[in-house]
Amino acid sequence: MKKDNKDYRYTVRLTETQNAAVQKLIDEGKVKTPAAALQYITNMFIMLGQK
Repeated sequence: MKKDNKDYRYTVRLTETQNAAVQKLIDEGKVKTPAAALQYITNMFIMLGQK
C-alpha cells in the first residue's frame, strides 16, 4: 500500500473548547500529538461523509 505524502502544513489558533477536545484525544490515547489530532479529525470527517 502506497503511503500518501503530507505536503501541506497549517498553523491554527484554537479556542479553549477546541483545545480541550484535542487534549481529550491525546489523553484517551487516540493520538499522540496535536498535529495527529488534526489528522484524526480530518480523516473522521472524510470517512463519515462530508456534506
